[in-house]
Amino acid sequence: MKAKLFKFPVTDFEEVYTVIDEENKRLHISSVNYSYSITLDLTKDLNIQIEQQTKWGERNFNKRVQQILFEILEELRIYTQLI
Repeated sequence: MKAKLFKFPVTDFEEVYTVIDEENKRLHISSVNYSYSITLDLTKDLNIQIEQQTKWGERNFNKRVQQILFEILEELRIYTQLI
């Protein structure tokens, strides 16, 4: 497993940590300051997973979550087409 802390200027996501489970091919992303977390299966379509896990709730908040997720995936070099 690998862990990494990311810092963003985005409200509610100033500090976000990630844990990569290489054995099970999963990525867990969680905000330190806000109780939001998402776990992605790296063997499946990331766009579909992100869309499904952010479709409920307040629209602007979900867009911020998606923005943060894509920035993290890019920095970790886990590539996907943007929604």
